[in-house]
Amino acid sequence: MKTQFLLPALLIGGVLGLSACSSQPQQVALSPSVEVNDQAQHSIIAAIKSQDLRSNRFLISIHQEGEEQAELISSSSNLRQSIEQQLAAAWQQQGIGFVPDSPNLITIDILELANKVEESSVKHAASSTMRLKVTIDTPHKTLTKQFRSTHTNEGAFSVNVTKQSEAMSSQLSELLTQIANDPQLIEVLEYQL
Repeated sequence: MKTQFLLPALLIGGVLGLSACSSQPQQVALSPSVEVNDQAQHSIIAAIKSQDLRSNRFLISIHQEGEEQAELISSSSNLRQSIEQQLAAAWQQQGIGFVPDSPNLITIDILELANKVEESSVKHAASSTMRLKVTIDTPHKTLTKQFRSTHTNEGAFSVNVTKQSEAMSSQLSELLTQIANDPQLIEVLEYQL
């Protein structure tokens, strides 16, 4: 009869022991990359700027079941600069040149970029949401367009923060690739009276 209670007690003790020993990093790095449509070549000059408009600057929040405080993990690099540089490099490959005083202005706003993890003793569920807004201002036209991506995943026991940051990097890469190859944005930049 004692062995009947021994196995569940060992399992619970092992899970608690593992979760007590695991220390999460306080910062992670996202490393997005952009795939460019090389066929499209343009001769456009523009200026570029970006803003981080998120109300919370952390990337991952881990909420333990029964705990009030969440564990917050931030980015170890400047996400705003990274996103701007990735998009600028992708657009340059398509023939867009960047000069600070151009009448054509591309503004990139980070509206949301966060991963919320709900964690219990036996499983975790993660939900990642990313929203970027791109505005093209020219002397003749203005276009504002929002790009959004959501991703969810579940797993056993505690969340692996490294794997979550890798999944977020992949998700951000897809979103930036979508923006860099969006034909409407280029169309507005090319429009002339």
